[in-house]
Amino acid sequence: MEERDFGIVPIPKLFFKCAIPAMVGMAFSTIYYIIDGIFVGHFIGHVALAAVNLVMPLIMIITALAEMVATGSSVRISILLGEGNKEEANHVFSVCLALITAISALFGLLGFVLAKPLIMLMGPDATTAEYAIGYFRVFSIFMPICSVYFSTDNYLKVCGKMRLSMIINIVCSVLNFLLDVLLIVVLKKGLLAAAYASCASMSVGAIWSLIPFLRKKLPIHFAKGMIAARQMLKIMFNGSSEFFVCIAGSLFAIIVNVVLLRLGGATAVAAATIVEYVENLIGMLVYSMTDALQPALSYCFGARLFERMRKIQRSVMVAAAGLSVLTMLFLLTCGKFLVPLFVQDGDIALYDLSLRAMRLYSVSYLVSWIPVTLSGYMTAVERPRSSIDIALLATLVFPLIFLAILVPLWGLDGVWLLYFVSGIFSAITSIIIVRRAKITRNTGNLEKTI
Repeated sequence: MEERDFGIVPIPKLFFKCAIPAMVGMAFSTIYYIIDGIFVGHFIGHVALAAVNLVMPLIMIITALAEMVATGSSVRISILLGEGNKEEANHVFSVCLALITAISALFGLLGFVLAKPLIMLMGPDATTAEYAIGYFRVFSIFMPICSVYFSTDNYLKVCGKMRLSMIINIVCSVLNFLLDVLLIVVLKKGLLAAAYASCASMSVGAIWSLIPFLRKKLPIHFAKGMIAARQMLKIMFNGSSEFFVCIAGSLFAIIVNVVLLRLGGATAVAAATIVEYVENLIGMLVYSMTDALQPALSYCFGARLFERMRKIQRSVMVAAAGLSVLTMLFLLTCGKFLVPLFVQDGDIALYDLSLRAMRLYSVSYLVSWIPVTLSGYMTAVERPRSSIDIALLATLVFPLIFLAILVPLWGLDGVWLLYFVSGIFSAITSIIIVRRAKITRNTGNLEKTI
C-alpha cells in the first residue's frame, strides 16, 4: 500500500488494510507485556508482579517526550506527503528520529541514576522495592533503542507499510516469549530476566524497522538537512496531547499505586496489575486502530478531502465501540478463566481480589473508547489544544476527582469503579470539545469535524 492510496482507496478497504494489520501487530506487541505478567506472576510471585506495576508508570514518563516527537512528526510527515512535499518530509523524519534517540538516551540515564529514590517515594516494602529498582534500571539502559522501535513503527505506518509493522511486532513478541521460557522457567533467573527478554526483543525490532529507511525503499528516508525551529515547535505542539497522556496517565497510576499499597499492600497492587494487563491489550487495540488511520486522516487533511476524512473517523469510532462492548461482555463472563494465568497456585486472596476488580473495571469499556478515538482525531488534523483538553480530562482530571470521592466511600471497590464513572464524564466532554472544533486549511472554508 502506498501513501497516495490514503486518498483514493474505498474506505472499508482502507480500514481493513490499515487497521487490521495494525491491530494484529499491536496485539502481539502488547502480548509480550502480558506474557511477562503471566511468567512473573505464575513463576516468581505476586510481589514481583506488584514491582512491575510500580515501574511501568515511570517508564512511561521517561518515554513521554520521545512519544511526543514521534507522534507530532508522523502527523506532519503525512500532511507533507499529502501536499506532495517529499523533500521536507524526509528532513522532518531524519531530524526527529535523531532527536528521539538523543532524548531517550538522556532520560534513560536519569532513570538509571534516580531509580532508587523514585521507587522509594511510593512506599513499597523492601522486597518489592528491590525487584522494582532492578527492573527499572534494565529498561533505562535500553531506553534509546526501545524508543526507536516504537517510533519507527509510527513511520512505517505513515508509509503505508502496515503489514511490515505487523510482521515485526509478531516476530518480536514470539522472541520475547521464547526468551521468557528460557530465562524464567528453564534457567530460573528471576524478574530481571523478564526485563532483559523484553528489551532484547524490542532491540531486534528496532534494527529490523530501520532497514527499509536506510535502503531508501519507502516514501520517506534518511536525508541530510535541518528543519526550521518554528516547524519543530509545531511538531512538538501537535504531539503534545500524547505527551500529556503519558505524563498524566503515569502520574495518576503512581497515585493509584500509593493508594493501593495503603489499602491492600502488594496484593492489591498485584490485582490492579492483572486488570491492567487485560486493559492494556484492549486499550492498545483501540489506540492502534485510531493510530493506524491517523496517517490517512492527516493525508486527507493535507489534500483537503474533508468529507472522506469524516467518513474514515466514523468507521474508527463504530469499530472501537463494538470491540469495547464485546470486551466488557467477555470479561464479565470469562474473567474467572483469565485470572489464574497470573496467579500462583493456592493464592486465593489474590485470585478473589483480582476477579472482583476485573468485573467492576470491565464496565468502563462502555465509554473508555470515546476520548481515545476523538483525541487521536484532533491530533491527526493538527488541533493539539483540543486533543490535549480531551487527554487531560480523561487521564488525570476526572480520574483524580472520582478517586477522591469514591475511595473514601467504597475503599478498593471505589478504585475499580472510578474508571467507569470518570469515563462517563470524559466521554461527554470529549464529544462537546470535538463538536465545537472546526477544520480549515487556510481556504476560508470551515468544516465541522464530525
